[in-house]
Amino acid sequence: MTKTYSLRNVQPDDHEWLVELHNDPDVLRNLTRSRKITLEDHLRWWQRIENDPAQIREIFEVSGEKVGFTKFYNIDFENSNCVLGADIQKSHRGKGYAKEMWSLMIRKCFDELGLHRVSLTTASYNAIAQKTYKNLGFIEEGRMVDSLFRDGTFYDQICMYLLSTNRR
Repeated sequence: MTKTYSLRNVQPDDHEWLVELHNDPDVLRNLTRSRKITLEDHLRWWQRIENDPAQIREIFEVSGEKVGFTKFYNIDFENSNCVLGADIQKSHRGKGYAKEMWSLMIRKCFDELGLHRVSLTTASYNAIAQKTYKNLGFIEEGRMVDSLFRDGTFYDQICMYLLSTNRR
């Protein structure tokens, strides 16, 4: 059976799942703010951002099943760019879904939103993500040196970008 990949709006019954995803230790390790949240914390945050025109949050689905959470933020139509982020639920990691999810995100930015540039940051220790991003055409443009503190050690955040004119 052929799998289908899609992005959809967040629905009210997604919020508990989103809190569980956020609080996954592997997800927390790769977030800039690595603290666990409660459902109440999440819902307060959601109320602040859900109608912000500079942000889009969507659920990534594979054949109708929730698999990941996509983040489009600092959307700047004047300068034609935004910042991206995403997480995949633990039980779905290692199945090749990240490439499909990020491809949909890139398509949304360039084809639907008409943006020229997208960017992201990734932890220097997140080699799996870096490989995915590079395979999609993202280019490293610099580092925020020693900007993540994890397990008693400072790590760099790698800054990467992709232009509509050099996408794959």
